[in-house]
Amino acid sequence: MRGYKEQGNINTPLELAMNNQVDRFSLVIDVINRVPSLGYRAAHLKEQMKEEMLRNRSYAYTHGTDAEAVSQWTWPQEIQGTP
Repeated sequence: MRGYKEQGNINTPLELAMNNQVDRFSLVIDVINRVPSLGYRAAHLKEQMKEEMLRNRSYAYTHGTDAEAVSQWTWPQEIQGTP
């Protein structure tokens, strides 16, 4: 269960998602923590997700907005197997 955590700061959309642990990086880490068979095999991915979180927070702090890779991201026009 996830809840909303607000501390009165001015944050970017990704920062808000990270604060509430509903961002893409936190969700990957959560899966790794909850699926026992992943364990040590996914440790490198878990560290990579933590680094991405730090990198994105640093970018937002410096530029006042999310990186374009995040803010301009869209779903592909056609997802394999769908019209």
